[in-house]
Amino acid sequence: MSTDLHRQFEEEGYVVVRGVYDADRASRLLEVCNSVLAQWREKNPETGEPGGGPEAVVMRHLNHPEYHRQNPEGLNLVMDAIADTNVLDAVHTLFGEPALFRCTSMFFNPLENNLDGNWHRDSQFMTPDDEAEKGMLANPGFGGCQMQVALVPSDDVEYVPGSHLRWDAPEEYEIRKADDKKNNRSNSMPGALRLALEPGDAACFNAMGLHRGRYHADRLRRTFMLTYTRKSIPHYDYFSHQPWFLEPGYLEGLRPETRKFFELFVDVYQGDWAKKAG
Repeated sequence: MSTDLHRQFEEEGYVVVRGVYDADRASRLLEVCNSVLAQWREKNPETGEPGGGPEAVVMRHLNHPEYHRQNPEGLNLVMDAIADTNVLDAVHTLFGEPALFRCTSMFFNPLENNLDGNWHRDSQFMTPDDEAEKGMLANPGFGGCQMQVALVPSDDVEYVPGSHLRWDAPEEYEIRKADDKKNNRSNSMPGALRLALEPGDAACFNAMGLHRGRYHADRLRRTFMLTYTRKSIPHYDYFSHQPWFLEPGYLEGLRPETRKFFELFVDVYQGDWAKKAG
């Protein structure tokens, strides 16, 4: 895969990779993801409660085994998609080093109301104040890669190129954080790009940059998001906390190369899972 993608990802913080999945795989993933979403709305297996109300727009951990008890092939499809050669080659190229799995997510349109998402950097959710956040942004590699794969046509992701390498300009801060974030849904973010995708295309970006999504009840959205970190910078948090990987048989039935990829994930995180369980 072209080293130009690595350069763009390093300098601008995002790339679009066309045809990560072919039309058939995107269609099969859409079917599985719709099934998972319907189950999540009834009962999130992580909480035992309904997953979200009519304005919910995101869910996590589509690879949780409870979603696939009636259709084990659906889990295999999800797992193979995460470890697909096209996907991992792309992320390896962007990072310049091997990738480590972190989590799956799905973004979808709400059942009610229209909402332009809030401008943010993921760093703001991991730090207590601006100074700590500035310190985190000093290591842009910490942002990893969010690969948002469209399963239906979508232009719902916006990104500010190059913002992962610097602190907010005054007008950006005014939108993102000022006045208790009252302006963070503004449609006037300077330099923002809206990324248009067809089914199977991926928008890959460093989550430390300024970004947001769009969630309108009247615009179908199904975005399968794969999050990866550099192998050298694992993240220990809710997203990586997936102890069901230790269930007997969870990795059985996968292609050998898929299983090998997830065995690395287990090796890195199982100690952390044990601590949380103990």
